[in-house]
Amino acid sequence: MLSPSRGPERLVRIGQWAIALLFAYFLIKVGGSLIADLPSFGNPPRPEAFEDRPALERLALERRPLELEREGLERQHRGLEQRRSEAEAAYRREQQSFETWQATRAVTAQGSQNPEVVARARRLDQELQAQRLLAAEATRLQQRRQASEVRIGALEQRRQALQRQGQQAWQRAQQRHTWVAFLIRLGFVLPLLLLALHLFRRHRASDQWPFVWGFLLFALFAFFVELVPYLPSFGDYIRYGVGAVLTLLGGRWLMGWLKAYLERQQREQLAPQAERQRRIRYEQALQTLARRQCPGCERQLSAGEEPLPDYCMHCGLPIQANCPGCGHHHVSFFP
Repeated sequence: MLSPSRGPERLVRIGQWAIALLFAYFLIKVGGSLIADLPSFGNPPRPEAFEDRPALERLALERRPLELEREGLERQHRGLEQRRSEAEAAYRREQQSFETWQATRAVTAQGSQNPEVVARARRLDQELQAQRLLAAEATRLQQRRQASEVRIGALEQRRQALQRQGQQAWQRAQQRHTWVAFLIRLGFVLPLLLLALHLFRRHRASDQWPFVWGFLLFALFAFFVELVPYLPSFGDYIRYGVGAVLTLLGGRWLMGWLKAYLERQQREQLAPQAERQRRIRYEQALQTLARRQCPGCERQLSAGEEPLPDYCMHCGLPIQANCPGCGHHHVSFFP
C-alpha cells in the first residue's frame, strides 16, 4: 500500500505511540503499588476486638465444671454398662447351668423342695435383682447426664449469641473501614482522572500528545481497574454499568456518524466532477487508490493486478487521465 507519510515520519509516529504506552505502563505500575499500599494507613478491624471477652470468660468458667461433671458421668455410665454386661453374662451362665443340671439329674417327687434346686433358683433371683439395680442406676445416670447437657446447651446458646453480636459489630466496622479505604483511593484517583481529561481536551493535538495520551490511559486504568473493585458491595455494578453506558453512547454515535457519512457521500456524488476532484486531498487519494478504492465514493475499483480504470464505475470520478503538460497517462490526483 502506498503511504503519503515519509519513512522517518512513520517511525517517529510509532515511537510516539510506544512512548505513550510505556509512559502509561510505568504510571500504572506506580499507581497500582500506591493503591495496594493505601490500606496500610489504617489497620483493618479484627473480629476478636468486638467480642465481649469478660462475658465469654464468665461463660467458660461456668461451663467448665459442667463439662467435668459430664465427663465424670460418662465414665460412670461406661463402667456401669460394663457391669451390666458382666451381670447379664453371669445370669445367662447360671441359667444355662441350672437348666443343664435339671435335665441331667433325677428329681424326686418333691423336687420343688430340693435344697439344691431352691439354692440355684435363689442365685438366679439374685442375679436378676442385680441386673434390675444396675438398670435403675443407669437410668438415674442418664437423667443426670441429660440435665447436664441441658445446662451446657443453655450456656452454649448464650456463647453463640455473644459471638453473633461481636460478628455483627465487626462486620459494621469492616464496612466502615472499607468505605474509608475507598474514599481515600477516590481522593487520589479522581483528581488524576479529572486532570487527565482536562489535559486531553486542551493538549491532545500538541507536540506533547504521547504524554497526554499515556496519562489518560493511566487515569482510566486507575479508575476502572484499580479503584472500582474496592467499592464495597457493588463495585462490579459500577464498572460494568459504566461499560454498558459507554457502549450505548458509542454505538449511537457510530450509527449517527454512519448516517451522516452516507448523506455526505450522496451530496458529494451530486456535485460536479471537477469540484469533487478539487476537494480530495493528495494524501487521501493515494491511500484510497492503494486499496484500489475510489477516492470519492470509496467503493472498490478493481481487484488483484487489474489496472486502475480511468473513471469510477460507481460515481464517475476521473481516476486516471493524460497529463496536458507531458502527455503521460497517470493518476489524476498527482501534483
